[in-house]
Amino acid sequence: MAREYEMVVVLSADVGEADIPARLDGFKELVTEHGGNVTDSIDWGRRRLAYQIKGNFEGHYVITEFSAESGMQNGEIERELNIDESVLRYLIVRLDD
Repeated sequence: MAREYEMVVVLSADVGEADIPARLDGFKELVTEHGGNVTDSIDWGRRRLAYQIKGNFEGHYVITEFSAESGMQNGEIERELNIDESVLRYLIVRLDD
């Protein structure tokens, strides 16, 4: 049974506006590479952060909604997000049924 997930990623303000569509595609690829099916991808744009993260006062928010068979692949997605230096924070949550 496929479950619905939502992934929120806060990118560094150093990422240019022109690079955002490529980053959205990269997140879609990351999810599908690990067995997920992307249902929606939303660019929230730049927003002021509640507190400074890694020297940044602003971040670019990107939301990706996807479905997947189990949460096992989320660990691999998180591992790859940890490696990416332009990702300030991320959160993957399972949506209510």
